[in-house]
Order: sequence, then structure tokens, then C-alpha cells
Amino acid sequence: MQALDIAASRRAVRSNYALLARQPLFLAFVLGCGVSMLGSGRLTLRLIADGTLSFLFVPLSELLGFVISYSMVRKVRPEHRPLPGGDNAGARSFAQAVDDFFSTNQPWLWWSIALIVAAAIIPASRLGSLLGPILMTAPIPIMLSGVLEWRFARRVLGRTRGQAAVGLAMQRAVAWSAATAYFFGVALTSRDFLYTFVEMGQEISNWVGTML
Repeated sequence: MQALDIAASRRAVRSNYALLARQPLFLAFVLGCGVSMLGSGRLTLRLIADGTLSFLFVPLSELLGFVISYSMVRKVRPEHRPLPGGDNAGARSFAQAVDDFFSTNQPWLWWSIALIVAAAIIPASRLGSLLGPILMTAPIPIMLSGVLEWRFARRVLGRTRGQAAVGLAMQRAVAWSAATAYFFGVALTSRDFLYTFVEMGQEISNWVGTML
């Protein structure tokens, strides 16, 4: 019986890890596909793998923000509002909460997929023309994902309106700060990455000039 209990416990741990990692890895994979399409106009295993690893910091930053928000807001939860899964909720409830939280990235995933499809249709020499639509449409997934995060905090985590607002602001502040710090840290230490960033800035300036 003890051996069966140990085996069941190990299966539960593996299940929790899989639940914890599947959506962050899928988000990184979609970003890797976007890097491949925008970089070469086609999907290649090498570029997808390189892009996935390079942009793994995005889901990791989101996860960091969620962990901090989840921990801090749990401490100020009113006594009459129990935690999801009970006050003694274990790793399973947290893993499920992470999985549910990353489901709020659906607007970003659909936006990224639309961008990948557009990059597949447009000739590689004209990929720079996507910059304008990217800048104009990016606020849409930002707002929609914020709405989904709010609903997640209210309905799944059972937070009050104030707690949901604080948690959303905290999560985004931590995640975006961490992602920005990492992004510029890599840009400043990698010459190729820095050149790419400078070229992107020039493209943005040119696009703004055409709009004025």
C-alpha cells in the first residue's frame, strides 16, 4: 500500500508540473513561430526553437507577476472568503490557478496567430509593412486580456473588486517590468539584437512620419 501511495504521489506531482508548464510553454512556442515567420517568411524548426527559447522570458515574466500577485492578495483576503480549494489548498490548486490564468492570454495568442498568417501571405521583402498594423492593433489584445484577467480574479479566485484591481495592477507591473528589464538587458549585451532593435525604431519612425 505504501508503494502504491508513493507511486500515486509521484504521478500527482508530475501532473501538477505538466499543468503548471503547458500553457507558458505553448505561449513561448507561438512566439517562436512568430519569430520564424517575421524573420524568414516561413516556419523552420531551427528558428522556431531559437525564438521559443529567446522569448521564454515572456511567460516567465507573466508567471512571476502572477505568483507575486497570488501570494500578496491571498494575505489580504477577507476571512469570509475562502481560498480556491480551501485554506489548505495544495500544489494542485496553485497549478490549476496558473493554468487558468494563462488562459487569459487567448487574445494575445489569436493576435499572434493572425500576425503569423499575415507574415506567411506577405512577401518577405515587405514584412516591414506589418509594423503599422501591429502598432495599431496591439491595444486590442491588451484590453481584452485585461478583461479576462479581471473575470478570472473575480470568478475563479473569488476576489473582491478592490482585490481584483490591485492584483491586476500588481501582476502587470511586475510582469511588464521584468520583461522590459530582460529585453533591454539582452539588447544592450547583444550587438545583433541591438541592431535589430535600432532598425525597428527606425521603421517605427518612418511609419509615424507617413501617418503625420
